[in-house]
Amino acid sequence: GAGFTREERQIFGLEGFLPYDVHSLEKQCLRAYNQLLKQPSVILKHAFLASLRDQNQVLFYKIMQDHLKELLGVLYTPGAAEAVANYSNLFRRPVGCYILEGHLTDVNRTADVAYDANNPNDAIDLVVVTDAEAILGIGDQGVGGITISTSKAALYTLGAGINPNRILPVVLDCGTDNHALFSDSLYMGWKRTRIRGKNYDQFVDRFIKSCRELFPNAIIHFEDFGMANAYRLMEKYKDIPMFNDDIQGTGAVALAALLAAIKVSGNRLADQRIVIYGAGSAGMGIADQIRDGLMILEGLDKDEAARRFWCVDRNGLLVESMGNGLRHAQLPYARPDAEVENWEKTEEDGTWLMDVIKNVKPTVLIGTSTHSRAFSEELIREMGKHVERPIIFPMSNPTALCEVDPSDALAWTENRALVATGSPFPPVQLGEGKEYTVAQTNNALIYPALGLGAILARSRTISNSMLMAGVNSLASLSPALTNPEASLLPDLADVRDVSVSVAAAVVRQAVEDGNAQDENTIKIVKGKGEMSLEEHIRSRMWDAVYRPLELVD
Repeated sequence: GAGFTREERQIFGLEGFLPYDVHSLEKQCLRAYNQLLKQPSVILKHAFLASLRDQNQVLFYKIMQDHLKELLGVLYTPGAAEAVANYSNLFRRPVGCYILEGHLTDVNRTADVAYDANNPNDAIDLVVVTDAEAILGIGDQGVGGITISTSKAALYTLGAGINPNRILPVVLDCGTDNHALFSDSLYMGWKRTRIRGKNYDQFVDRFIKSCRELFPNAIIHFEDFGMANAYRLMEKYKDIPMFNDDIQGTGAVALAALLAAIKVSGNRLADQRIVIYGAGSAGMGIADQIRDGLMILEGLDKDEAARRFWCVDRNGLLVESMGNGLRHAQLPYARPDAEVENWEKTEEDGTWLMDVIKNVKPTVLIGTSTHSRAFSEELIREMGKHVERPIIFPMSNPTALCEVDPSDALAWTENRALVATGSPFPPVQLGEGKEYTVAQTNNALIYPALGLGAILARSRTISNSMLMAGVNSLASLSPALTNPEASLLPDLADVRDVSVSVAAAVVRQAVEDGNAQDENTIKIVKGKGEMSLEEHIRSRMWDAVYRPLELVD
């Protein structure tokens, strides 16, 4: 654009094709930001950013970096949800790879094209893939899921400086069970019901094998797969460098906030009674991550750790008698029926959230239900009766589906609650000139750094201990540890600095586990390099600046 220097314009024959004045990146950023502000809706702002990314990659990332907290909700949740749902109507040009089940040969061919076009001398570092069955809070969106892959890919660059040209966004078009898409004449995906069972498994397996053959060192990021497949695939491919953000990322950032809250309250993780409302992939991912924390940090065995949880779904408290009605991921957390037989209950049929609150007297309440305002005043006050510093995490996205407004959670506990949310909320005024900063449990605080650490280490897999190392590092950076009214998690505006610390912890753990394969990184970790590990990480981060260009024959 207007950023080409006089010399570059002459060398590349651009004189006469650009306005006279040379504009710095900062001046271009100001113009683009002013144009963005004139867009009247979030969906149009998202479309503007997508168009800017296609026209000028550096300018797109520069404006996003400069206004990350403001624009994250436009690029990703909640703004991305509307963009995904309207993908076929908003379509301008393809970005990423679209793999169709009926044409399995496209897996190799499409990935090969991406390899040749973007990285003729090197490999892709990261593949972000979705089958779009469980997009954010809006469910099955078919081919529109590519928008989630591209948005997540951008956050890897913004959060941890992974080179955007070395990231491959992918949607696996398995069909769709969203009949509204079938009736849309402009829908661009495969118009058939979703493939299931053996055909689905063969499709995903072929895709993974093709990625491993073409990009053997790449991290594979699974995003927004349906719960039934998400856990199964995570278990199936656990021995390769893969990561499921909905399960592991959400769980990791929630655990980091929980560890910070426990330090503030002066308690131990092993002493917590944890109620999770919403036993889907996010809720069970959080339970699994906290359970791993109890095992690794507190020395509990798996069964002992699982007994710290009471999980409530739309059918009530998960209990063993539900049998086949329980998903595989829910089974470890089902409570014995005998435990609840003598409970005082609000209704004869089932055991509901208020019953659990009254009888368990939890210290921690986590919401992943997408049930708006499910945490009522009666419920929060009941919890507050029995706990000095109740830990309340209403984590459902978007804001409209959050289980409780943080200002209400604090008011109903006389400002004693320690709160973190999934969506951004303004600070809560506490009176006497004080305000409480509400932490946002944004996965972007951890998954980009986890990916960066695994890439730099060239890790064979992403182990639980590597994930836990990242969690501990993030928790140690909590502003609340020095200021009780401060956020339980670092500010998203500082995500690049946070990512250096978290990625360093992940790399060190990869080396200790024997997973690291990059000889230079191993040497640096062992103190035999020419720079510190943190300096090495910063040196490998991609920044939004114009690089010098040379004319090549």
